[in-house]
Amino acid sequence: MKQDRKIYNNLSGLPSIDNPHLVNYPQNARKQIYSGIKMRMYDFMYDRISNNQDLIAMEYFGTKITYRAMLEQIKKYAQVLSKFGIQKGDFISICLPNIPEVVYLKYAINRVGAVFNMIDPRTNPNGILERTNLSKSKLLFTVIDICKDKIDLIKNNLNVENIIIISPAYSLSKKLIEQTNKTLPINVLYSLKEFLLQQTKTFNRDSIYKNIDDFLSQYANDTNNFDALYEENMPVAALYTSGTTADSIDAGVFSNENYNSMVKNMSYGSDYIKPGKRFLGAIPFFSAYGSFCGFHHSFSNAWNVIMVPRFKPIDYAKLIINTKSNAALGVPKFWEQFISINNQKKDILEQLEIPVTGGDWISIASIEKINRKFFDYGCKTNLKIGYGATEFGGVVSTTLDDENKYNEYSVGTLLPGNKAMIINPETNEELGYNVEGELCISGPTMMLEYLNNKSKTEQITIYKNGEKYYKTGDKMMINEYGDLMFCDRYKRVMMRPDGHTVACAPIENIISSHQLVKGCAVVGIKLEDGSSGTIPTAFVVLHNPKLQTRAFANELDNYCLDKIGERERALAINFVDKIPYTLNGKIDFRNLAKQSFSEMTNLYIMDYTFFEKQKEKTYKKH
Repeated sequence: MKQDRKIYNNLSGLPSIDNPHLVNYPQNARKQIYSGIKMRMYDFMYDRISNNQDLIAMEYFGTKITYRAMLEQIKKYAQVLSKFGIQKGDFISICLPNIPEVVYLKYAINRVGAVFNMIDPRTNPNGILERTNLSKSKLLFTVIDICKDKIDLIKNNLNVENIIIISPAYSLSKKLIEQTNKTLPINVLYSLKEFLLQQTKTFNRDSIYKNIDDFLSQYANDTNNFDALYEENMPVAALYTSGTTADSIDAGVFSNENYNSMVKNMSYGSDYIKPGKRFLGAIPFFSAYGSFCGFHHSFSNAWNVIMVPRFKPIDYAKLIINTKSNAALGVPKFWEQFISINNQKKDILEQLEIPVTGGDWISIASIEKINRKFFDYGCKTNLKIGYGATEFGGVVSTTLDDENKYNEYSVGTLLPGNKAMIINPETNEELGYNVEGELCISGPTMMLEYLNNKSKTEQITIYKNGEKYYKTGDKMMINEYGDLMFCDRYKRVMMRPDGHTVACAPIENIISSHQLVKGCAVVGIKLEDGSSGTIPTAFVVLHNPKLQTRAFANELDNYCLDKIGERERALAINFVDKIPYTLNGKIDFRNLAKQSFSEMTNLYIMDYTFFEKQKEKTYKKH
């Protein structure tokens, strides 16, 4: 970080009053962010791309869709939703990967005044049931594989009126499918369009199922008005927080203003945000980060979104290079792939302008190595480091492009529309600069509430000088420039190496509820020193130590999987005789997290395929 950065004079000593980050932005930046956001998401996007309708909006396995064609599809979907009786305030669940139909649906749902309820397709059957019924959704959109493997198990308990099945290949032309059938990618990822659509007919015997053609057959291109009028702070989206489980479902409810202000807030985060940029749409649109930053931000800036419904994390760097993406979002583990790149062509990253990382800690050494590789291969900007939360639409701060303002020791400078303060978590007293405490954020992207959970909403809300702040649960510091420094977490969640956030408490509660378990503590264990992400590891004490076996570890794993998703569980179970406690009688999570897998004597790995092959031999196999 350069030491000649401009700083405000006469600081009061309290960030919530000084707003020191504003010195990095134009004088009227905050005012501009709050201007022109009081409209529907769809109208906001439409106004901003109206002069660029012939630009490419999406590329999907070689199929190119212009903004003009996208707007026509949105209109069609909105009219059909209206024909299905969807009205203002109704919820519609979407359980789909990143395919063009998700874009059509989200904006169409917004046009009719309904609320899209986004569900991760990898969620287990009970999780899908809980999320769909919690929102009282009238329709559920999903793919046929999820119907066969999950929906059929819960359909009798689902309160939806219809389940609409969409093939991931639906937007691909027959000619393209025939061509790609010879080159494998589409054939490997998905079955042929005709085959999938034929399969959906088997579901027609059950009246709750409809395929997408049945749904769209209601389109009549008539002139009936299906557009709902804008209302201030009207709910438009429900997005589930990371670590959500069937026992503790937290869904943030967001408004049009939240989404629109994020687009304007992020416009000050980079000098490269201009129409026509190529954005790698690999971050799922069902996440807050993906829905705000990948979805609405990209389309509202007339970007070309490369739709990626499925990819292997180890191929992330290749994806960016092969797609010639200008912008991409990813966790540190993805970006660290660039450190080992060795290519004869020295311009392979020349087009990369907005590389953003977040969601987990990344070492200074890794940042420096990545930035050197970027420079060596033609990229003219540093890795942008960000910080965010689901409850704030996924992003709060980001490092700036200006070399003189780039602070690799931070998780970014607050975006201009946001305010922050550091408090003592026990007294709620605001603290000064460069003092550790709990980060609280205020700004236009803060969610309206948790869905059907008033008490939880109140728990994370604090007021200061008449403004509402979100208590993040993260231990942070703010410096005099408005940069955020991450220290630790007050709330106990961890980030896996693949970027998925896992909450500790739900795993502990479930394992502890087993009648043969005496106690349980869950922490994240690193694969090795300096590596990104941690492995959710359960330290388990049993009433009968003789049960410390592979068979019982598998029983505990299955016991968890009956209640939470596959990606929410402990990936390692270590049986111990006792759980360590601190002098004040609390579980010593800090010392547990310092342990390494190599020193654990009763360790059982639940999913070997998740671990890197070169690391597997390090662990005890049973």
